[in-house]
Amino acid sequence: MVTDKAIENCTVADTFLALLADRGVDYFFANAGTDFTPLIEAFAKAETLNLPAPKPIAVPHENVAMALAMGYTMVSGKPQVVMVHTNVGTANALCQMLNTNRLNLPVIVAAGRTPYSEEGVTGGRSIDIHWTQEMFDQAGMVREAVKWDYELRDAGQLEAVVDRAFNISNAEPKGPVYLTLPREVLATDLNEFEIRPASQHANATPPHPDLAAIDKLAEVVASAENPVIVTTQSGNLPGAVDALADLAERFAIPVTQYRPRTMNMPTDHSMHLGYDPAPLISEADVIIAVECEVPWIPRLNKPDTDCMVAQIAADPLYSNAPHRGFRADFAITGIADVSLRALAEAMEARGALSQDRVATRSIRIAAARAALHEDWHAALTNSSSSQTIHPAWLSHCLSEVIDNDTIVIRESPLDLRFLERRQPRTLFGGASGLGWGLGGAIGAKLANPNALVVATEGDGAYMFGNPVSAHYIAAAHDLPFLTVIFNNERWEAVGRATRAMYPNGYAAKSNQPPLTNLQPSPHFEKVVEASDGYGEKVEDRADVPAALERALKAVTIEKRQAVLNVMCGN
Repeated sequence: MVTDKAIENCTVADTFLALLADRGVDYFFANAGTDFTPLIEAFAKAETLNLPAPKPIAVPHENVAMALAMGYTMVSGKPQVVMVHTNVGTANALCQMLNTNRLNLPVIVAAGRTPYSEEGVTGGRSIDIHWTQEMFDQAGMVREAVKWDYELRDAGQLEAVVDRAFNISNAEPKGPVYLTLPREVLATDLNEFEIRPASQHANATPPHPDLAAIDKLAEVVASAENPVIVTTQSGNLPGAVDALADLAERFAIPVTQYRPRTMNMPTDHSMHLGYDPAPLISEADVIIAVECEVPWIPRLNKPDTDCMVAQIAADPLYSNAPHRGFRADFAITGIADVSLRALAEAMEARGALSQDRVATRSIRIAAARAALHEDWHAALTNSSSSQTIHPAWLSHCLSEVIDNDTIVIRESPLDLRFLERRQPRTLFGGASGLGWGLGGAIGAKLANPNALVVATEGDGAYMFGNPVSAHYIAAAHDLPFLTVIFNNERWEAVGRATRAMYPNGYAAKSNQPPLTNLQPSPHFEKVVEASDGYGEKVEDRADVPAALERALKAVTIEKRQAVLNVMCGN
């Protein structure tokens, strides 16, 4: 029988930490300010008296603190807590809060709030910034980036507010929440506080698909000649990786991914048809978009008017997107693993209807996959003979030296065509702002200490990632990981978008397009050396394999972090 847990002679801060520990929070990532004083005292008390509390980790920049929680939650599936300093810390954390929201990661973001009281109350204002940092609506700046926000107003609310934060964050589609904690409330003395069982605040059950809608969709797919599945982050649920692979294999449905944010399907699967949906979308008669907010780019490529489109997701309307006009002949609300298994079962019941089509399609897709890989091989051959280090060649070399359990963070031009991935939760990408990759890699290492973790960064993304702060944290907590910088000395995504929009414009003809150049490039490999890591600059294509081996030796044998600053020409 689960019973209440009583805490005596405590403060709200004491009970807050005890409650977080009871609810399964392992780490408390924080960038502290004067609003943290009751919590700092509570952590010291917990350490001295051996009281339950998450492990506090002081992070010198809020962007990195958010990224640590992101990486930890990506790998473990467990929500963690980040706390920042009032409005200014919130502002620094906002970029990764936006990222966390789009990645559907359940992260609890807490922030101190400037004390209300000017005198007479414990925890009241005691320094000039308690006037200059106050805002009329501190949570207003993050309201579009979180699922819920609330300010703790009274000690009696604590348990209900914390449990509501976890419940809403964990409800599908998952995402961050924001909680403000005034200093006076945290400092409130309590004679006794009872923590009730977590089971009394159970998380909401995930949405399951309407089986009637699934049955209708199965009828359409069974009659189709060219069905296709497109996904971005169905692999957020590890079980969906097997479910997708099984459905695709049994019914010969090719799978394509557009800017995947996680490992959705093994790269050696017979139905894996790469990362460019356009060729398949243009010929499809049924499109099944699974957890895919953007299945195609309308101005560049659209399905045929007779094509049927199914959107399957925990929120198939993607209601947090202000504008989204993609077709949906079916909009099925359901988590990916359950929905895909249900569709497979409904398809199985129509085996006789689809059997001949499946056999014919299997042969056609095998030929298409072979041709696709032949094209990829030719591209790799060309890149391997390039005078400069091409991202495709670097991606291939990296794939050759890591194993199936390596966790790869992608915030770079890492070419997924040449990266073998077979295990769920071994590849992660972003969805919004840059700058999460370094901290995300450290958080991933914290969640899975035995895994090799590789952060692949563009040179711009590396600078966004607050590398001094990130490398400090990795060294301070013995979390060695490898960073590979794809350094092209420019904002290539910005330049590519400009050239696409103005192919004959002045910027396209310029050797140094405005606002895209990042020269002269810093010696990034020196930054990690300040935290006793291994750094190396690589400029010759032939040196790449050996440089990767040296860096991996530093990480796996010497147990220190490493950075390879690889100068890429394209």
